[in-house]
Amino acid sequence: MQNMLLPILGAAVILWLWGKLRADIVGIAALFTLAVLGFIPAPDVFSGFSHPAVITLAAMMVLGYALHHCGALDMLSRLLSALGHDPLVFVLLLSFYTVVLTSFLGYHIALVIILPFAVQLSGKRGIHPSRVLMPLAFASILGGFTTLWASPSNIYVSFFRQDTIGKSFGVWEYFPLGLILALAGVLFITATAWLLLPGRHKKKQVEDELTIEDFITEVKVLRDSLLAGSSLRKIMQNAAYEVTVIGLVRKKLLLEVIDPDEELMPEDILIIEADSENLRTFMDYTRAKLIGGRRFHKDAQGARNISMQEVVVLPDSGLVGKSAAEINLRSRYGINLLAVSRAGRKTIGRVGKSRFRTGDVLLIQGRTQILPEVISAMGCLPLQERGFQVADMRCTVASLLTFILSIVAASLGWIPIPIALSLAALLMVIFRVISPRDLYQSINWSAVVLMATLIPIAHTLQSSGVALKLAAMFMSWTHSLSPLFILGLVMASAMLLANLINPIVSSVLLSPIVILIAQSSTHIIDPYLMALAFGSTASFLNPKSNMANTLVMSLGGYRIWDFWRMGLPLQILILLLGTPLLYWYYLI
Repeated sequence: MQNMLLPILGAAVILWLWGKLRADIVGIAALFTLAVLGFIPAPDVFSGFSHPAVITLAAMMVLGYALHHCGALDMLSRLLSALGHDPLVFVLLLSFYTVVLTSFLGYHIALVIILPFAVQLSGKRGIHPSRVLMPLAFASILGGFTTLWASPSNIYVSFFRQDTIGKSFGVWEYFPLGLILALAGVLFITATAWLLLPGRHKKKQVEDELTIEDFITEVKVLRDSLLAGSSLRKIMQNAAYEVTVIGLVRKKLLLEVIDPDEELMPEDILIIEADSENLRTFMDYTRAKLIGGRRFHKDAQGARNISMQEVVVLPDSGLVGKSAAEINLRSRYGINLLAVSRAGRKTIGRVGKSRFRTGDVLLIQGRTQILPEVISAMGCLPLQERGFQVADMRCTVASLLTFILSIVAASLGWIPIPIALSLAALLMVIFRVISPRDLYQSINWSAVVLMATLIPIAHTLQSSGVALKLAAMFMSWTHSLSPLFILGLVMASAMLLANLINPIVSSVLLSPIVILIAQSSTHIIDPYLMALAFGSTASFLNPKSNMANTLVMSLGGYRIWDFWRMGLPLQILILLLGTPLLYWYYLI
């Protein structure tokens, strides 16, 4: 049995590393494969969906969305406007605020709340977002160390402890050591942001305007356009604007290598790269036609009921993996897709045919009145400053009271944590803080399904003896080491798997192995489980393994090396500080 189980899990790991399939899809495939081969009994295949860790994760997503939706957190966010203009102070306070939000809401919602305000405020202070957004993403991950529900890894490890010894970690048991690690991490990223992160300054900075990586868009050469009969060289050398032509479509053929002196013809389509300001100037100057809809400058500047907005594609958006042509954005949502911005932009060809990815920034155009509802339905995050909405006092009071009471009830043990949070989520609907539709849309189903599919697999690892075999192998290699070093190796292994694949995969699949290592080493399991939770949460290196990193990648114009440049020293800091803290706190 063991000889067949390990190759199946190895294949799943390879697919996760390959990255072409979503992590939850790989999890489902692995679960069904094991079920068909008889490794997992039929009644247990879907048992993960009723696991208290999965229920807790989903309920926290609903509560965080409800607090954000009703404007209950806008008052706190308003305080960001008063932050000092000194860049270091700004990043420090912004990062600390993100840690606090994450402690109560989890990093799935905290970064979504703070991101638009952070981009706007950094622009007003003349600080390029590349200096701010990665510290912000890392701060949300660091906040995941602090409370039970702050990260999916904490949630699962806590309830795995309950499955093992009959009692989960308390809501605040992560807090003493987690806060020390979070504060140390915040101080590090604040001190090193200006040394380790790129500062990609534009030549023209406009206050209150978003500064992101250049958009990729398409324009058609009209007969009456100044582009007709001109050459690419003349376009690129024009001092009135700054654009880069990265492709030419002629008679439905895409030409990526173009002669700079090539004469443009009517009906040619240019694929150009430019920021929003230069794009406006280019369209006004050349009288070209933007493929996304009607004349760009009329829609953007002349019509009062038409507006443009920049939005970020969130991980659970229905757009992910699909193109604008497949979705038919104009007929389905009543909007025009004008341009796309993406880190690693060379993968973008025709805008309408390119498949959307998490973290893509879209420039869309539509009727001002419907844009907020459309953006929500698309599963995107608006980046344009929305101002602070006037909160409905009844909604605000109801949501805050419900949330606070659920935390108190869970913290004091009056009601089990999953029931307390689920009841609070239900009350949000009953009190009409959110609609039933919002309840389901607020959940990141890919994360929930991934955890639910991995739980039966982890149980199979334990019951089949595979976990015991792997733990025995680990202990045979480390039998001469002290518990301090074994703790460090557990945390480092969790970090490695979390960065390579996913924090949820790391925490769920390593749990049955780590518990056996703990029992063989010191018979005290808590420091090892904490090391697993902290290590699985600390995924700073791979922008694809963590939603926080994915969201800021395009906005900050980062490359993978940028995450390693700041993330690796931070990873080492957490390892070198967290290991002795756990050893001192639990084993001395």
